[in-house]
Amino acid sequence: GVAILIKGTTIGVATDANGEFSLVLPKDSVVLVFSFIGMETQYVAIPKFKVGEYHQELKITMQEEKVALEDVVVTGIFTRKKESFTGSASTYTAAELKTMGSQNILQSLKTLDPAFAILEDNQFGSDPNRLPNMEIRGKSSVLGLRDELDADPNQPLFILDGFESSLAVINDLDINRIESITILKDAASTAIYGSKAANGVVVVETVKPKSGELQVSYNGNLNLSIPDLSSYNLMNAREKLEFERLAGGYSPANWSAEKEIELNELYNGKLEAVESGVNTYWLAEPLRTGINQKHSLYVQGGEGRFLFGLGVGYNGISGVMKESLREIISGNIDLIYRMEKFQFSNKFSINVTDIENPVVPFQAYAEANPYFKKRNKDGIVEKWLEKNDYFEAFNPLWNDNLNSRNEGKNVSLSNYFVAEYFPTQEWRIRARLGITYGNNDAEVFYSPEDTRFEDTEALKKGEYTSTNTRLNQTEGELSVTWAKILGVHRINLVAGGNFNASKSLVQGYSAQGFPDGDFTYPSFSNGYPEHGVPTFYESVSRSLNGYFNVGYSFDDRYLMDFSLRSSGSSVFGSSKKYNTTWSVGLGWNLHKEKFIQNNFSWINLLKLRASIGNPGNQNYDSAQTLLTYAFQYGSMNYFGLGAVLDQVGNSDLKWQTTLDKNIGIDITLLNKRLNITVDYFHKVTDPLLIRIGMPLSSGTPTYMTNAGEQTSQGVTATASYYIIQNFDKRFSWMVRANLRTQKNRIDKIGDKLSLLNASGKGANTVRYYDGADPDDIWAVKSEGIDPANGKELYYDKNGNYTYDFSYDNEVICGNTRPKIEGIWGTSLNWKGLSFSLNFRYQLGADVFNEALFNKVENISTEGLNKNQDKRALYERWKEPGDLVRFKDIANAASTPMSSRFVQEENVLTLESVYLGYEFYDGWIQKLGLSNLKVQVSMRDVFRASSIKSERGISYPFARNLEAGLSFNF
Repeated sequence: GVAILIKGTTIGVATDANGEFSLVLPKDSVVLVFSFIGMETQYVAIPKFKVGEYHQELKITMQEEKVALEDVVVTGIFTRKKESFTGSASTYTAAELKTMGSQNILQSLKTLDPAFAILEDNQFGSDPNRLPNMEIRGKSSVLGLRDELDADPNQPLFILDGFESSLAVINDLDINRIESITILKDAASTAIYGSKAANGVVVVETVKPKSGELQVSYNGNLNLSIPDLSSYNLMNAREKLEFERLAGGYSPANWSAEKEIELNELYNGKLEAVESGVNTYWLAEPLRTGINQKHSLYVQGGEGRFLFGLGVGYNGISGVMKESLREIISGNIDLIYRMEKFQFSNKFSINVTDIENPVVPFQAYAEANPYFKKRNKDGIVEKWLEKNDYFEAFNPLWNDNLNSRNEGKNVSLSNYFVAEYFPTQEWRIRARLGITYGNNDAEVFYSPEDTRFEDTEALKKGEYTSTNTRLNQTEGELSVTWAKILGVHRINLVAGGNFNASKSLVQGYSAQGFPDGDFTYPSFSNGYPEHGVPTFYESVSRSLNGYFNVGYSFDDRYLMDFSLRSSGSSVFGSSKKYNTTWSVGLGWNLHKEKFIQNNFSWINLLKLRASIGNPGNQNYDSAQTLLTYAFQYGSMNYFGLGAVLDQVGNSDLKWQTTLDKNIGIDITLLNKRLNITVDYFHKVTDPLLIRIGMPLSSGTPTYMTNAGEQTSQGVTATASYYIIQNFDKRFSWMVRANLRTQKNRIDKIGDKLSLLNASGKGANTVRYYDGADPDDIWAVKSEGIDPANGKELYYDKNGNYTYDFSYDNEVICGNTRPKIEGIWGTSLNWKGLSFSLNFRYQLGADVFNEALFNKVENISTEGLNKNQDKRALYERWKEPGDLVRFKDIANAASTPMSSRFVQEENVLTLESVYLGYEFYDGWIQKLGLSNLKVQVSMRDVFRASSIKSERGISYPFARNLEAGLSFNF
């Protein structure tokens, strides 16, 4: 129960199960001290009693202890004061996240923390149904290891209320449910998660019910998503037709001399349309300004023993393409029950997500030629814009108007139960059990009238695909915590163990041959595709872990953290199932030293940190160590059904661990006006887990093994300065900046990835060689276009000019990672007014410009049925003496990858703008409200780049404008 002491004495009692107590007081007036772990200490003055007087009306309500979130580090297993913690970690409150926009918490984190990077998806842009790719302090694994469940080996570990969670759950989590998010970055901070923490850890804590009167909180947001097409540089109708003429599209030399009259008629017909004013802007057709809305309601209350919270939420995301939708309905129940020295809490949540995706990608509209009308003279959408012996171009509106669909539904349930026992002030015993269930259904149907089936036989036209994915996960933990202050010694011990069992199941099938587009159910199909069978994939992984952590500080000056974790996992080979990870962190609070306190009073915080450890990575397929065979249904023989080798197992597959070193400094000066944090990290992953190519004679294309090492090193830094700091008058103005710079290197790989490198030639610019960076761009170095003949000149290995292209002459032509990247911004607070502005800068990144490669060159004669970049007309060679960047406009031969298409990109983006006002006036109380806040924010307001390349190929990028309202009563 609650401990009660007479202040200044050792006389005291504890409350019983009902919270009642009896205490004999001295005749003088006294102060009673009420204390309980996790609750604020209460001091109650008791007046002087007469001898024998009995007082029974004293009622004390304990309040939950309030600690500033920026002063603590929440790891999901224990909470530690930041001042005594040696790891590299950053904590952000819900209020900070919301100032960056409330639509997506991951995008807000990207703006706040330089170590947390979301990689831009140029293919799918702002598609609301695409999960982002992200990393903390770079990659620790070789790309290309995603499995059937799309697990990313470079993805950080997500912890939700102390339990492992998934990117999909965190991505859909209502920002109004969040209390705080902590990013753990180095070995000292992540070591408690040991074998799963090499990519960093994101710890999300949701709000807990608060005691007191019944409280109701509402948050509502209206969001506009506006398509951003500023990167598109397409030709108009006149330009495109002229390009086709110069490129020889209507020249008999490229077709046949007998076709000259037909080709002239074809050209003249298009020219007539252009002269009549036809100049169709296709890009607007599939787009809209998406109107999105989000609502959340949370009811909480309770006193003493029992607290509760009930929440519901709705998040409707329309997206900027007309056929896209992501609609999330959520609910949660939070319960806390306290009984003497016990506390029980339970969090239940449910999310139901409906998904719709466009059937026709945005790319199809970008490729449509502008000299064609969308509809004929009768207003009817025709199937083909052009279909003759020379060119074939379908009308994207035709496919879009069919009864095709691409949709899905996801249901996720989770229940987290925690029981805590506090035998004394120093000890805490905690047991946790979490159960997670997920079910995802996806359906894709293409009508038999779709243009993709134009040359398909009648009984195979139309296609239906159904996929179901299910996840069941159980996680349990038992831990013991001991904390004690012994004079100048502060000791924190945590020991425990946990288990995790996860089972994922993917199954599905395809059907083909539908009589009509209105008959969409698979029962109307003609059957499976030829040689097609239902798919079925099961992944089962189990892990068992034990851990120990000790935190020690001497006089709050000298700090030490040590963690040890032993783990067993079914993901790795049968002879390598167990692994031990460790970390050591040291810290020195120089501002606690007397020579600093006596001579430099303007130094509020000066802390040095260093850590080393070897966290691991388990983001891999659990079946990769197994020897598997696949039945060959076409090879029935006398002995039965034949089987062939499907995967070579590897029982000796080792754990992938990373030796992670970090040195950091935290500085706060001038009465907390100036704050600086700098971290240098050096990570070596050895051995890597890679797929190596196998010879055809082996019967399987790849083999999973350990080989090579990857080194990542870099610096992250944040700084903020209060130009005006007057908290008494609620007036402050702050400027801030952060940065990230990083380099990577692969070694000891030898020729093990030679087949992967060979397969990439002509397909991509990624290679894996010893001493090189996996982000390097590999291409043949080019001198440019010869003005005499419009041909490209290359360099061979000896540095000589040559017209002959060879991939043997590939060299490093750039690196896709920016030399430096970060945020600079400002924030202003005056009474109830809040304003913030944040710019993102990226300097020195190299890109292989796909728009130049695919839409300026590499345009075949047959490919003239697609619209192209304006530079294909204006910047290609046309006659001797032309000093241009691109080859002969009449040369329709394919162009190989060379350094001509590699460009250095510098980018400046206005990433977020926020304006909010919180009302404090008395009229709020007259309405029955305890507070009222209105806000407006924008994300991705503009983007300025030093190069011009298309962004958002299948789905455009978007700018977002949001207005919000929140109140409590």
